[in-house]
Amino acid sequence: MLIIHSVQKLLNTSRLEASLYISQPTQGQQLHSWYARLLSSGFPGKMMVMYVHEPSLMVVICKGKTIQGTWETFLKRLQHLLMRYEFPETFIQMELSQTERYTVSKTNSRSVLSHMNQIVFELEYVGRMAENYDHISLDSLEDGLMSRPYQCGKHLHDYRTPLQYWQEEIQLRIK
Repeated sequence: MLIIHSVQKLLNTSRLEASLYISQPTQGQQLHSWYARLLSSGFPGKMMVMYVHEPSLMVVICKGKTIQGTWETFLKRLQHLLMRYEFPETFIQMELSQTERYTVSKTNSRSVLSHMNQIVFELEYVGRMAENYDHISLDSLEDGLMSRPYQCGKHLHDYRTPLQYWQEEIQLRIK
């Protein structure tokens, strides 16, 4: 099961109530906790949902307005992202086998929210530069964010990317 920590606006548009109690990850599960928020696409009535993995800050972006409406797309895009970056097949299968359900909770990490707020400007800018909603390349947005450094320690020089996180965590080869 996955936990989706959702900002209030996305909870409202999804018409969901946040759970008071959240589950622990299954033993060995690494893709358990995700943060989610709405993104403006720059086109009237067209929105996107950004999912950010905690703690790696890997991003999956789906076109849509609600958690329920993007859930199946999220799972497909997550698998596609993991395959694009040549995650081990056993890792992909194990993690995706534990994603049949999700529970929604409120956000509880200011650092993840801060990171999300920083990348929202970039993503919304790229969306507005697209000819139309259908021409927004979600793969390109996700790829750019996989190599985007973020501060990971208390010192100003402690930066890493989501790719570097996974390289350390599961010995992923960086392309």
